[in-house]
Amino acid sequence: MFGSRVIAFLGIGLAFALILSFSLWRLWSSQRKDYQRLFTATESMHQSLATLRAQNGQLIAQNQVLTLKSKELASALPGIAAEIRNLDIRIDRAQSVSTTGFTIQTPATVALRDSVIYDTVHVRLFDYQDGFFKVKGTALGDQQHLELSYQDTLVQVVYRGARERPWLWFFSPRKLMQRVSLKNPNARIHYNQTISIEH
Repeated sequence: MFGSRVIAFLGIGLAFALILSFSLWRLWSSQRKDYQRLFTATESMHQSLATLRAQNGQLIAQNQVLTLKSKELASALPGIAAEIRNLDIRIDRAQSVSTTGFTIQTPATVALRDSVIYDTVHVRLFDYQDGFFKVKGTALGDQQHLELSYQDTLVQVVYRGARERPWLWFFSPRKLMQRVSLKNPNARIHYNQTISIEH
């Protein structure tokens, strides 16, 4: 009787120890994953944007996609979190957010032509259009009146790129990468950041 109680007590103790060990292992594994993800995200934030050429010669900007939880996004990048809220979206419902900055420099030479408006006012006019920019101008005395419009298409592709640790072969996950391109050949992308939000 005493021996069976000891065996039962030891069995319960062993089961409890196994459950506790398994719970601690899962907690450690989860914390390790979070640390690795945050470390990778921090590294990615400080990487410079890579510039490539598409098959048609168009410039492409490439960088690694960040993966953050919504609370981490709010504390690490409050400006982007504010942009999400500004769009009337709760951060915990967002799947991903992308910001891209670009500049365009298009030199143009246009001919001025004389015209008369209101039957008596002499002005000089010009028009410029190249498929992306449309500029109409009127020079009246010492003032230049301009109508500017710009249209373009931004193409963004998120894909699974190189493996994080190539020597581990298929046991190593692939990095999420993004490539961004504008149709305007004079556009230069100087900033891009894409964040995949985990829930």
